[in-house]
Amino acid sequence: MISPEYNLQRVGGLGVHVQGLAPRLSSRILLDLFVPRYRGLGDLCEPLGAYGTVFRGDATELKPGDDYDLQVWRMNDQLNAVITRHINNGRRFALMHAHDWLSGYVANDLHQRYHIPLVVTIHATEIGRRRGYIQGHPLRERIHLAEQYLVNEADLIIACSDFMRREIIQSLNAPEEKIRVIPNGVEYRHLIELRQKYATFPHIRRRWAEPDQPIIFFVGRLEWEKGPDLLVQAMPRVLQDFPNARLILAGKGSYTHQIIAMIQEMGLESAIQLAGFISDETRNELYAVADIAVFPSRYEPFGIVALEAMAAGAPVVVSNVGGLSEVVEHGVTGLRAETTPEAIADAILDILHHPDLAAERARRAQNVVRTQYGWEIIADRVLAAYNDMI
Repeated sequence: MISPEYNLQRVGGLGVHVQGLAPRLSSRILLDLFVPRYRGLGDLCEPLGAYGTVFRGDATELKPGDDYDLQVWRMNDQLNAVITRHINNGRRFALMHAHDWLSGYVANDLHQRYHIPLVVTIHATEIGRRRGYIQGHPLRERIHLAEQYLVNEADLIIACSDFMRREIIQSLNAPEEKIRVIPNGVEYRHLIELRQKYATFPHIRRRWAEPDQPIIFFVGRLEWEKGPDLLVQAMPRVLQDFPNARLILAGKGSYTHQIIAMIQEMGLESAIQLAGFISDETRNELYAVADIAVFPSRYEPFGIVALEAMAAGAPVVVSNVGGLSEVVEHGVTGLRAETTPEAIADAILDILHHPDLAAERARRAQNVVRTQYGWEIIADRVLAAYNDMI
């Protein structure tokens, strides 16, 4: 398995996915996970699960810029040297599993040189991230071509949702018969009891709000595609009915300055807190004490954060787009809303006005997570896909 992200270099959902999947697979099969090592963080070699090993290759850290794809190519080249050395020393692989175009250059080369069957998981596409606007943007066009080339080379493509399956077919011209839909999983065991546990420690909730203040929680990258601006714009309507409601926005990104300016222009400084980047522990704490977790993405191939919130028992509101619309069953395990401030505000108010109904939906959501989205279940499905391909 080749991944641009893992536990010490985790940026988004891709890193969370690999961190959940790889240890489960390595309890069933021999698995070598190859990842880049930046700034010397992490051992060059460490055990993984029962039968696996993590190999890190020193690489130059990626930074935003017009040459981003060239930086990715160099990182792939550095990983390629590590993997090639293992192969030349006698290591043999039944298959290779790469994640996104960010590990596609090395995967393509090894696939062609050694004829190793290639599985690719596509977590998102450049066309999707950029709302279709890639023409006239050289970097976006090159990333799109890298994605197309990778899915063309792949023997099997894994998509995390039906939405992504359709997008891979339409935007990357991938043959439908090569694609298998296997959802992301979630680390749920430590989340299931958190809400009951923190209910007995009210001082934890008071870190974020007073007892009579409803907490609305968002966690994710502060980017246009994640929709934090829609949530900010929804707050005046929410505050009409619940003047003491508090919105906590956790995360950082290129949209941060626009969000700050919007909050100031709307005079919402007392109602909205920008928490910045938070640890997993703090995120879980907020899942457990929040009255609502809201994920108003405009583009979302899957949405692991929604599963995490559901596992923790938080009532959820998600936008009716992409994978989020497949994860949350409207009115059963949460609420879906169109990507407008008005629709998001209405869904939030529905939960705040009817907390008992919201709690019942949250209990059903926890059961769905437990029975359908555990990483052990997902690993079994991935392993079945490997066996079918071989």
